[in-house]
Amino acid sequence: AMRESAEAQLSLLQVGSRKEDVAQAEAMFIQAEVSFTQAEKDKERMQNLFDANSITKKQFEDVEAKYQIVKSQYDAAKENLRKIKNIARPEDLKKAQAGLNQTLANEKLLLKNISDCKVTSPINGFVVEQFYEKGETVAPMSSLCKVADLNKVNLDLYVNEIELPNVQLNQKVTVTVDAFDDKTFDGKVIYISPESEFTPKNIQTPDERTKLVYKVKVEIDNPELLLKSGMPADAEIKLQD
Repeated sequence: AMRESAEAQLSLLQVGSRKEDVAQAEAMFIQAEVSFTQAEKDKERMQNLFDANSITKKQFEDVEAKYQIVKSQYDAAKENLRKIKNIARPEDLKKAQAGLNQTLANEKLLLKNISDCKVTSPINGFVVEQFYEKGETVAPMSSLCKVADLNKVNLDLYVNEIELPNVQLNQKVTVTVDAFDDKTFDGKVIYISPESEFTPKNIQTPDERTKLVYKVKVEIDNPELLLKSGMPADAEIKLQD
């Protein structure tokens, strides 16, 4: 509302007065001028009669009071016409422009403050991990939560060096999880590590953990959002002959 008001004020000064406003002010001034001229004549006539002791002091004072009222109305109409007919002064335009600029700056700052109160994820997805609870104080640059796009999920596999040559990028993979025994999920190989590593510690048997393996990342289609982050899974890669 403040912005619209400032813009309207500046626009009014730039455009100037409407013809209708000027015409109305001129008509009021002419009427006031006629009344004032008549009041001056009445006062002069009554002054002469009072000086000749032809009227009472009370009668003269009544005419004097009426004259002052009519004179005030005439002066007001004259000043109003002057203001309406005058083109806005440069300093008035400058002041109005400065007021509009300040209002726009305040509006921009307010919108920024409102925007800063909203946290927007850079991707579409689901909150899979939350690092703060409602009411807690969050330090600048802190992570509030972890968001994942579950339409496609990744599965890390570990392949030994003997089988690795048979694994190729974009190879099809069939994935199963314990939660859905009768259902399979389609995936493909999207990454093959160039360096070996020891089998991760979360692999079940000690023998397996002592072997050097290569990480293979599989991307799985998950349109029904059945697969969740952290689910253990088995994968079958059709090796190249």
